[in-house]
Amino acid sequence: MSVSLIGGGEARTAYLMISELFQKETGIKVVWNVKHDADYKGNLESWFLGEGTPDVVYWQGGERLFQYVRKDWVEPITDFWNDGDLDQSYTSGIKGTVALDGEVYAIPFSYYHWGFYYRKSVFEKLGLEPPVDWDAFLAMCDSTKSAGMAPIVIGTQYYWPSAAWFDYLDLRINGLEFHQELTRGHVPYTDARVVAVFEHWKQLLAKGCFMDSDTHRAMTWSEPLPLLYRGMAGTGLFGNFVTNEISPQVLPDFGFFPFPKINDVPTAEEAPTDLFLIPRKCKNKDLALQFLAFMARADVQERLNNTMGTISTNRHAAIGDDPFIQQGSILLQSADGVSQFFDRDTPKPMADEEVKIFTRFLETGDVDEATRALERVRRAVY
Repeated sequence: MSVSLIGGGEARTAYLMISELFQKETGIKVVWNVKHDADYKGNLESWFLGEGTPDVVYWQGGERLFQYVRKDWVEPITDFWNDGDLDQSYTSGIKGTVALDGEVYAIPFSYYHWGFYYRKSVFEKLGLEPPVDWDAFLAMCDSTKSAGMAPIVIGTQYYWPSAAWFDYLDLRINGLEFHQELTRGHVPYTDARVVAVFEHWKQLLAKGCFMDSDTHRAMTWSEPLPLLYRGMAGTGLFGNFVTNEISPQVLPDFGFFPFPKINDVPTAEEAPTDLFLIPRKCKNKDLALQFLAFMARADVQERLNNTMGTISTNRHAAIGDDPFIQQGSILLQSADGVSQFFDRDTPKPMADEEVKIFTRFLETGDVDEATRALERVRRAVY
């Protein structure tokens, strides 16, 4: 059977390990079709339409999956899910990344968390605790700025890190259901609830919580990390992939805390989710279902994700000894729902323009300009 996959390096090695285990158990050989990101996305639609269609396709949860579900290109696996009693293995939030209109379309097997990373020794020196609500977060910004630090680091040379701020503010102010309606194009960006997101963001800008725009516009997402190493900055909002970039000499001194609470809404977290699906036009659906059943298992996800440094979506999978993965697993398994990150939740033409608008807002703080610009893009795309 054939499985298509984005990846290389250590990830490819991990998947090969899993396929060897699958073959040993079932006698079925997996032939991997591995491509780099751009080539993979360029081939995806042709696979769905029947040109060399793999039996199983790796893809990503939320709107990136649902756009193909709506075209009837993805095989529903609801009966398979129910027969396997998979509701016992996955939270409703995780199931929500692969289910639409009462049907399930994929097996989620891996995700990772987002939040704030900081040096524990710096917080201890300033007498700070990780903030749990908006007022405490604003106070943290004041304390770090008074100590001569940049309260929050960010690198926006390639724009996309600014989207994490929009996502989290909207999730904490308006909740996941509204956020999904917004990213699907069903709500105007001039809506008062979106304006409230930018007004909260503007509070941080008015306090000088972020690095100056000339500095962060010149930096990639990882280039501000030395400011955290040297005690010149307080914290930064990152995905857990940041731990692979932090210097091993200082990593033990780093801590993590979730995005603080703002309004009384169900708690959702940013958690890009990887999955396997079966294309409608695949020829070996029985074999494909055997592979999905294998990938749904806690022990399989445990081996794969502990090798890759990511988190298993199956709630019964054991977690390794990495403290960030342990915290992330607790955070995501207890969340009321998960979001996929802005560029996964919106069409590419929308995301490409909107991340530029978010980044410009970091420079100007102009709420009216930002919301009107976003609404122009929404009307053009949808």
